[in-house]
Amino acid sequence: MIRFLIQRPIAVLMAFTACFIVGIVTYFTLPVSLLPDIAIPEISVKVTAENTSARELENTVVKPLRQQLIQVAKLEDMRSETRDGAGLIRLSFDYGTNTDLAFIEVNEKIDAAMNYLPKDTDRPQVVKASATDIPVFYLNLTLKNDSAYGDTDEKAFLDLCEFAENVIRRRIEQLPEVAMVDVTGLLDRELQVVPDPDKLAVLGFSIEDLENALTQNNVEPGSMTVRDGYYEYNIKFSTLLRTEDDVRDILLSKEGRIVRLGDFCDIRVVPAAENGLVLSNGKRAVTLAVIKQADETMEDMKEAVAETMDYFRRMYPDIDFDISRNQTELLDYTIHNLQDNLLQGFLFICIVAMLFLGDLKSPFIIGLSMLVSLVMGFVFFYLFHLSMNIISLSGLIMALGMMIDNSIIVTENISQYRERGYSLRRACVAGTNEVMTPMISSSLTTIAVFVPLIFMSGIGGALFYDQAFSVTVGQVTSYFTGILLLPVLYYLVYRTGIRRKKSWLSRIRINNPLKAHTLDRFYDAGVDWVFAHKRISVLFCVVSVPLCVFMFYFIDKERMPQIDQNELMMRIEWNENIHVDENRRRVEELMSRLAADVVEQTAEVARQDYLLDREQPLTSSEAELYFKTEHPDDIPALQQKVYQLVKDGYPQAVMSFTPPETVFEKLFDTGEAEVVAELYARNKQVAPDPSGLRSLEQQVAGAVDTPPVGLAFEEQLNISIRQERLLLYNVSFEEVYRVLCTAFKQNEVTMLHSYQQYLPINIVGSGQTVDEVLQTTLVRTLPDEEGHVEQIPLNQLVRVSYGEDLKTVTAGRNGEYIPFSFHGVEDAPALMDEVRHVAQADGQWDTLFSGSYFSNREMLDSLVVILLVSILLMYFILAAQFESFLQPLIVLLEIPVDIAFALVLLWVCGHTLNLMSAIGLIVTCGVIINDSILKLDAINELRKAGWALIPAIHEAGRRRLRPIIMTALTSICGMVPLLFTFDMGSELQHPFVIGMIGAMVIGTAVSLFIIPLIYWYIYRKREEKHAAASNS
Repeated sequence: MIRFLIQRPIAVLMAFTACFIVGIVTYFTLPVSLLPDIAIPEISVKVTAENTSARELENTVVKPLRQQLIQVAKLEDMRSETRDGAGLIRLSFDYGTNTDLAFIEVNEKIDAAMNYLPKDTDRPQVVKASATDIPVFYLNLTLKNDSAYGDTDEKAFLDLCEFAENVIRRRIEQLPEVAMVDVTGLLDRELQVVPDPDKLAVLGFSIEDLENALTQNNVEPGSMTVRDGYYEYNIKFSTLLRTEDDVRDILLSKEGRIVRLGDFCDIRVVPAAENGLVLSNGKRAVTLAVIKQADETMEDMKEAVAETMDYFRRMYPDIDFDISRNQTELLDYTIHNLQDNLLQGFLFICIVAMLFLGDLKSPFIIGLSMLVSLVMGFVFFYLFHLSMNIISLSGLIMALGMMIDNSIIVTENISQYRERGYSLRRACVAGTNEVMTPMISSSLTTIAVFVPLIFMSGIGGALFYDQAFSVTVGQVTSYFTGILLLPVLYYLVYRTGIRRKKSWLSRIRINNPLKAHTLDRFYDAGVDWVFAHKRISVLFCVVSVPLCVFMFYFIDKERMPQIDQNELMMRIEWNENIHVDENRRRVEELMSRLAADVVEQTAEVARQDYLLDREQPLTSSEAELYFKTEHPDDIPALQQKVYQLVKDGYPQAVMSFTPPETVFEKLFDTGEAEVVAELYARNKQVAPDPSGLRSLEQQVAGAVDTPPVGLAFEEQLNISIRQERLLLYNVSFEEVYRVLCTAFKQNEVTMLHSYQQYLPINIVGSGQTVDEVLQTTLVRTLPDEEGHVEQIPLNQLVRVSYGEDLKTVTAGRNGEYIPFSFHGVEDAPALMDEVRHVAQADGQWDTLFSGSYFSNREMLDSLVVILLVSILLMYFILAAQFESFLQPLIVLLEIPVDIAFALVLLWVCGHTLNLMSAIGLIVTCGVIINDSILKLDAINELRKAGWALIPAIHEAGRRRLRPIIMTALTSICGMVPLLFTFDMGSELQHPFVIGMIGAMVIGTAVSLFIIPLIYWYIYRKREEKHAAASNS
């Protein structure tokens, strides 16, 4: 086949040129993203039930739902959190689960559960987690004239809210790159009807009368069509309330008197009661979360939004447009750095090849064939719908060193045949044919390492499909390029030097130590030393096995490398029953004291209006703050300062710190606690006592070095109706409830239908404290037989009691539990023993544990299994190639040696054993044995040709020395640029690259010197027997 290709060089060149052009075109059409498009296997069920306590909602709604949802197929974990008026159930599935089918099944289970829920329960909302739902950035709108941490011009801010809702939001959503814009921080208006209590009593009207009047005067019965001769008219009946004056002019009749509503009620449009707000750098803000279309590129969206923002800034100079939590910056920085690393690695590899080969022709051939292989790989990316992301790009960078291996082996082998006196054409044919089989084996062993990675459970298997695909495509394209294109290129390039005068390219020679046989002498000296010190060499191999096991258990382990970020999210639960205004005051005070330490800060205070918020909504006593510093190194000090400031002023406050919400954070859950102690009460009949829980929390905190995240409690004011008083005074329950809602400003009656705006109409009382309301508010009795009505003080009809309970009721598969979360745990087993001892001391609690500690162990266990499966696959492939059961064991012997010293290097460099470093080690095992495969193959060929054992070992080593050293150096040089970049992509790649470089350095030495010794040990007796038989 090779002879046929060399006879048709133009056809070969045209075919590969066409593939190269197609690859270039597809490269510019590939989508660019931060991470692969992986379906996040999480579904959230949101339950809402206004005016329902957390305990009641848990028992009547959330618990029955959990009992139904636990039957969903492939469910890995389930957690629920219930608060007053809202509950959230999180369902976690294994990666690779079809979330669309799971979504359908969850809805079916909820439909089945609705039969067992209270009749007035709204159907829970089911939300499927998606990376595309994460906002790309947040746009904060503030007034330029507002002062930071000062008062806000309420009228101007109301106008800003309408402008943001009706203009900015709609304009951005019209961009084809934007899926939707989620808005929060809006200040709404409402029409308030405030009755005068004295006039109300004199006129004899009740709250029910006002409600009926507002409702009856705000109806739209419909329309009818009337025919009049040749004409037809559409007649509409409408008494809708459209303005404030319409409401004031409502007429009420009582005992023959007609009274205007405005005569005894104060009616005005006012800002609605705030449930929450947003602060940006100390100013009141409206925040727009911009979400990208799934099939649009980040680059296109960034340009479109930037152009729109420039237009708004020019047109509305009195408004500040600030962008925060911008993921496009991270993407640009990371992807561009990795693309630069790819180019730098390519250049380094070409320089190394040029230095080793001593001229420019061979590096030119190798570089050109490698470039063609790389570009052809983009066609497969396009066909299999893969994007350019940090995983696939790192796979290509890693594949570069492997791709050049095939080219170097073929080029070097052809050169050796030419040195033996073969003609150019014959050398190209013979040199290529000789290495075709071992190259297939080495490529298959490399691919064999990645196949089990794809089937790895959890995020690893889903995520590293892209990396496995990149390396596999690189191996396949480089193999076919190496055996089809490279011999043709070699023949064409070197043929020009034979037929014509030498070109300037041929005249350039590089003084190379390899040409002077310096490395050959070094290799011979190394092999002689190893054979002279056999015991030391064997001891080195024997010691490396227990060293590998020891380092595996000794080195620190985590799921993913620690990512240095200059952003921090903080969630505060003040653990007090405070109003939104007090919450805002505390947050502003905290932000003002931190202004000098950050470059940007925003705060979401109390409840927000996001439609796509899958988290538990904030309450009036909670806030979520975002901080951005100049450098990532400033984050730990800032976190400590924030924690201390809050604890000094409000010791009972509970805080949690997490990274900002990004695709990376959602996939890897980097904010998960290392250990979560789940305490289940043995007595299911009684709710846990808050004082007992506080005492238990203090005992746990005192017993361990790492204090847990505190529990949040809430004080409750329980108002119960005294049924006997209602019967005694002839008062209806509905009237008491209506009066309470009015007094506490929660009595929404109807809507004011202004042109394009709908304002709620509320009947409210004057602002009073709870005690004042109970003492001064009067409730009308039902008319007696003579029609008389009495007024009864509200405090005579209700009973008030004070209580306390957990703010959030947490539950899982096994029911309700008390969670104690521990972050930054150094010795997890010891901590779990201490917590278990404290919790079980009084015999009231059963204890289970969860957290990232367990998921990390599970992940590493699966990686060990994957390594064993990879080794088994490599053994099968090598046994088939060598036609021997013994020789593959010689090759695979170097794997524990390589892993042991790579783990030592990781430990010395301060890295941990994590998903990235472990995969780097596994991948290296498939790459580094390629050198040993080539060497054993050469030894076997020489022995078949009649060479003695020791001379065959020396000669095979010399023949394969330059390819082995060159492939190792080029693989290392291809990855070196990754060590000198500092972004999120590099944080992920550093342990990966260090593990690979460490394994490749020691692996190359083992392949060159130790493997020949092991081969000699095994075959020396057979050689001696053969020699004795020959002599006899």
